[in-house]
Amino acid sequence: MKIRLFVLTFIFTISGWAQSPEVWGKAPEARDDRFSNPKSALYAGPDGWWNTGEVRATVANAEKTVIGFTGNFQIISGQLIAVKDLQTLLFDFGSSERPTPGTYQVGEKGSLADKTVKLSFADVGKSQINEWSSGKGAGTLTVSIVNGFTYLACRNVTLKASGLSNKGETDKPMTLGFEGALKPD
Repeated sequence: MKIRLFVLTFIFTISGWAQSPEVWGKAPEARDDRFSNPKSALYAGPDGWWNTGEVRATVANAEKTVIGFTGNFQIISGQLIAVKDLQTLLFDFGSSERPTPGTYQVGEKGSLADKTVKLSFADVGKSQINEWSSGKGAGTLTVSIVNGFTYLACRNVTLKASGLSNKGETDKPMTLGFEGALKPD
C-alpha cells in the first residue's frame, strides 16, 4: 500500500513539472510593474502581454521545421505586425482601424466588415525570403479586449507557401499559432 501511494505521488509530482506544448502565454515580467506584470490587472494585458506576441509554427516538410519566437507586436502603417529579427507575421484586416472583438475567418484577404483576416509569415534568414500566406478556410482568429488591451489568439491556422524563394523543403504548408496583445491607445 505504501509503495502504491509513493508511486502515485511520484507520478503526480513529475506530471506537475512537465508542461504541455499547448501551454501559451506567461510573458516574462517587466522590471517596472506599471508595464507588464501579469499579476497586476490594472496595468497588464492578458497574461502579461504588452505589445508583444508569441508565434509558434511548424512547416510540414520532412524535418518538421519549427519556427517560434516571442517578439514585438505593434501597429505599423495601419497593419498589425509581430516581428523578431528576420521573421515577421502580418495580420491584414483590410483597414487601418483596430479590429473589434469577435471571431475572424482567416482567408485570402482581410475585411473588418466581413470579419475576415489575411495572415502572412515571412522569414528572411539564410539569404532568401521564404513566405507563407493564408488561403480560404485556413482557420480562425479570436480578437478580444482585456483590460483595454486588444488581444489576438489563433491556433492551427494553415498557411501555404507563397514566396518565390520557397523551394524544396520550404515549399510545404505551415501550421501557425499566435497569441499576443496590443496596449490601449
